[in-house]
Amino acid sequence: MHIQTINYTKTFNLGNYSSEKIGVEFSINQGESANKALDIARELVEDYHKQNVARLKDLGYFYDDQVPDEVIPTQSKKTLVEKTKEFIDACNTKEDLKAWELMAKSNPELLGYYNDKLKTIK
Repeated sequence: MHIQTINYTKTFNLGNYSSEKIGVEFSINQGESANKALDIARELVEDYHKQNVARLKDLGYFYDDQVPDEVIPTQSKKTLVEKTKEFIDACNTKEDLKAWELMAKSNPELLGYYNDKLKTIK
């Protein structure tokens, strides 16, 4: 089997119920790496999105509080568990922590962490 075309598309949330869908398609020759082509496609899409957010901000499309400070890429260096632990740590009340209960119950590693945090909140 020979892969001839690589297509990568991603939908980005712009906030305020808006999103943009960006994609790129490559034709590759026999012997070229499909994985490398996908990596390049992903990088192009992510870079274009970052440039477009800056351009939209300059045009006044966003209010200052709508532009995300941190763009978490698809292949984030932090795992979902690590990021969720950070959110759990940031909780100061039982009501805040309760929002993470369902996520914790679905992951044994998070459940212990959640229960430990629950014990520290008064």
